Amino acid sequence: MDNVSLTGKLNDAKFRSRLYIGLNIASFFGFAGLMAVAAFYDLQISQAIGDMNNLFGTFFEVVGEWPSYLVLPFCAPVFFYNAANFKDRRARIFMRIFGLALSWLGYFMWIYAGTKPGRIDAVYGIPGLTMFAVFGGFAGGAFGLWVGSLIKPETMKRLLKFALFALVFMVAALIVMQIMKMLWGRMRYRDMLSAGTTEGFTPWYVVNIGNGEEAYKSFPSGHTSSAANIFILAALCDVFPRLNNFRARAVINTGCFIFTVLVAVSRIVNCAHFLSDVLAGGYITYLIFVLTRWLFFRNGKYEFTFKKKTAAVADGTAEGGEEVENTSAQNGADNGGADADCGKPREKGEE
Repeated sequence: MDNVSLTGKLNDAKFRSRLYIGLNIASFFGFAGLMAVAAFYDLQISQAIGDMNNLFGTFFEVVGEWPSYLVLPFCAPVFFYNAANFKDRRARIFMRIFGLALSWLGYFMWIYAGTKPGRIDAVYGIPGLTMFAVFGGFAGGAFGLWVGSLIKPETMKRLLKFALFALVFMVAALIVMQIMKMLWGRMRYRDMLSAGTTEGFTPWYVVNIGNGEEAYKSFPSGHTSSAANIFILAALCDVFPRLNNFRARAVINTGCFIFTVLVAVSRIVNCAHFLSDVLAGGYITYLIFVLTRWLFFRNGKYEFTFKKKTAAVADGTAEGGEEVENTSAQNGADNGGADADCGKPREKGEE
């Protein structure tokens, strides 16, 4: 009976919502405390564990950014195949072109910037890696669209709003990180090592206004921000009913947190960032995720619906229209009648 009651409590919408708020409050105080520690010991921590030849650091330098690079390849087929749900011809054409462009661009960026495999022989004066990434973009894009064609149309339709959310979140986080890097202009530890002096070190609370050089883009960590993009997966618990339970949410969120922490630690080991850099990169990106998730799903409506053209009525007229709108009661019912993480509890049939 105790186990049954505990399971019921953990899957209760109101309890999960309070737990979610409590964990976020705790994470803020944890972040603030660690930033206070970093204000005094940033340089000492990097000096203690920094090793640019460390395999752990090198491995996560490669895979750490994959979550952000894979957003585009994921979104591409969703946009492409949802074009058929739009009545307006221009909207259909735009969705097809947009999906194709994202499909190529996503795999191109993943190969060119995400894998960092080094350069191969030049072809007609163009770096070999660029040529490989260009053709890899076409091959990967075609493969992604083929995989998308195997997914049920109803699933694709359910994923449309989620894909738009993922894209907006990724772009917003990228813009914020780049602006902060330019403003802070903090020198990287590995460039201090190359210079043979730590005179260029500044604490994280000092804003230097950078000059755009890569050596002065330490704060905040872009790699850790990209790694934190993996929290996009946590929003799938809102979209698919089977994942709308405490166990699934706990497993996915814990996995996302562990991956982000591993990447963060690897950036310090790799001498690319200080502790405060990775803390800011990861936590600010998580806050952007929470805000974007709330903006998209605050009403407990997790997908767009398309009104189908109705059959003609007796007098020969027809109700026209095929338009995109937020779902109403059905989404609430499908997702268990509650929005545990993104707002107030919702009741079945609530619009």
